[in-house]
Amino acid sequence: MAIDLLKLKPQQISRDLKGKFTLLYGEPKSGKTTLASEIENVIIASFEMGSNALHNVLVAPMQKWKDWKDTVRQLIRDKDKEVEGSDGKTLQETMSTVAIDTVDEAYKLCEKWVCQQEGVDNIKDIPWGGGYKMVDEEFMSGFRELAYNGYGLFFISHSTEKTMKDDTGKEYNKIVPALPSRPYNLINKMVDTIVYLRQIPVQIGDTIEQRRYLFFRGDDRFLAGSRFHYIVPKVELSYQNLLKAICDAVDAEVEHKGGAVSNEVNPYIQKDFDGMMDEAKQIWGKVVQAEKTELALTILNEEFGKPTKFSEILPDQIDQFDRALTRIKELV
Repeated sequence: MAIDLLKLKPQQISRDLKGKFTLLYGEPKSGKTTLASEIENVIIASFEMGSNALHNVLVAPMQKWKDWKDTVRQLIRDKDKEVEGSDGKTLQETMSTVAIDTVDEAYKLCEKWVCQQEGVDNIKDIPWGGGYKMVDEEFMSGFRELAYNGYGLFFISHSTEKTMKDDTGKEYNKIVPALPSRPYNLINKMVDTIVYLRQIPVQIGDTIEQRRYLFFRGDDRFLAGSRFHYIVPKVELSYQNLLKAICDAVDAEVEHKGGAVSNEVNPYIQKDFDGMMDEAKQIWGKVVQAEKTELALTILNEEFGKPTKFSEILPDQIDQFDRALTRIKELV
């Protein structure tokens, strides 16, 4: 969709956390998954056995990458359908945020799946380094689709120590997410905040207690950071404190820069009609090659309630278009 610069207005920062994505990392059993379970209307995509102690929380076990792909498809396809026993709430209303626990294990399963699809034992066996690009695209595609469809994303990772060098060449150790460089770089570009969870000694009266904190600002010892300039350096561990820290940072940004706080979803995660149409043209070529045109046309008919071609879809039909395109992509 073309941008009319004559009508362009300054962007207003939003308090809607669905358009803000977080990476949380820390040591095993430090409270990462428990924190994620406190998010309102969360579903935990459990890629490792770290959710056994959770009670009354929606947990979907991810034993293989196909489980994740199927979960993403249903979250998008059925997001407006009513969930049984939910008092009329839709799937997206009951599962508005997806926690990936852990993203470290998710990447491993993704790489394994690509190797199986290509019939190789190791991603390096795919010629000209093409396997790495395949894994990167496959790994991020589901996250992008969920973001475009209005879901929040909460990535969880373990911590590890990495040897770094300062400006003089002197080596030192720094605590960072345990993700390998390739997936870390991809996730880092997407998230607004990287939070480090750690336990520190705190003076309480005459005694010193060990308490867990969420750090939003890092130093030479550990990695943490945020796009929100006025976020506090740390808060004591709780989801409400995490939420308040981000909202307070948004309010402070508005106070310093002027304007008003918006409750609109981030425009960068909204579907673009022209972009979807370009994608549809590429998908249609694959549909024709796979000889599945009749099945694709049937899907279009079902979503629009009448015989419809891609070329006949209008911009105000973007929701039906999105659902149809998601289903058609499953054919190929």
